[in-house]
Amino acid sequence: MSIFNYTNEELASLKATFTATEIYQQPSTWEKTIEQVRSRAEEIKAFIAKVIDQDDYDVILTGAGTSEFVGNALYSYLNRQLNYKVKSYATTDLTATPENYVSPNKPTLLISYGRSGDSPESVGAIQSVEAVSNNVYHLFITCNKDGALSKRANAEGDRCLAINLTPETLDKSFAMTSSFTNMYLATLLCFSLDHYDETVAAVKEVIAAAKKLVEEDWSTIKEFDGAFDYGRIVYLGTNTLKGIAQESALKMLELNAGKIVTMFDTPLGFRHGPKSIIDNTTLTVLYLSDGEYQRQYELDLLKEMSGQRKENRIMVVCNAPCELAKSLANYYYCFDTPAKDNIFVGLDFIIVAQLMALFASIRNHFTPDNPCPTGEVNRVVKGVILYPYSK
Repeated sequence: MSIFNYTNEELASLKATFTATEIYQQPSTWEKTIEQVRSRAEEIKAFIAKVIDQDDYDVILTGAGTSEFVGNALYSYLNRQLNYKVKSYATTDLTATPENYVSPNKPTLLISYGRSGDSPESVGAIQSVEAVSNNVYHLFITCNKDGALSKRANAEGDRCLAINLTPETLDKSFAMTSSFTNMYLATLLCFSLDHYDETVAAVKEVIAAAKKLVEEDWSTIKEFDGAFDYGRIVYLGTNTLKGIAQESALKMLELNAGKIVTMFDTPLGFRHGPKSIIDNTTLTVLYLSDGEYQRQYELDLLKEMSGQRKENRIMVVCNAPCELAKSLANYYYCFDTPAKDNIFVGLDFIIVAQLMALFASIRNHFTPDNPCPTGEVNRVVKGVILYPYSK
């Protein structure tokens, strides 16, 4: 079997086996996550209800790096679903200054994300949060049943619940790919239990589009990547897609060992200074929303940037087709499935970014499975000392 037209031997020589496999496997792992959450629906619903059935509460999504960006992508959608009670904070912030983020007595559901569940700040955030609040419930969504987070849930009983995703989502590559999308999907499903079949129907359309991308259309993305030797790349997206843009930027930065300068923003926010990054080596990737209202703002920026374009280039990724965007961009990829909320299309859009980062890494002669073999940056963070909380 080959993946993205690379044989197993070629992937091994490129040190890209894990990264390519983990990107490719995502549609099939999403199917497993759907069934996993379905099988525990009553347990999950009852646990979440301990917090959200109370008169006032907070839901905090937390993680570090890519795990933080899971929450950053989800929170605006979940915030609307949960009476505007949802926040997304990094574990690195909660560890250092928990009193700025966590109510001392309000019921709080802390949803912690972790590929390994072993990073120092995953543990540190819990310790710090519990030092300032006596009313915290923990939902751990991880890819490692043997990690510190999962073990804590097993030991502590009714205030903790762990959802340990299917073992292949414990990505072995340096960069998180299938772990990101499955933690994201699991959370979406956990808060869709009252309309599960409807949500799954939309996700099934996303899965079909993702399968087509990883099995056939990856070659189009590889062609886009190879058509322009970009030194800078900017990802732009609205609401959920801002979080997807943030994760996209990190994937390119990680897999290319910092060689490519990356940035993310919203289409509206980009004009307010960050647009200064545009030079002749910049590729701007615009994620188009399906929502007509949001798309107006996104297309206005595209028109503006297209008219100002010199040697820099523009790529558009969309779900619902847009002939105007196609005519204005250098590169255009459309999934062409029925229109849906950004929370769903984000799962497909991030695979485009993962593929771009992988192909750029190989093109730039890095080793995707470990682009920093000298050890300055590690797959699981090292070197963090946790201190007892004191105010």
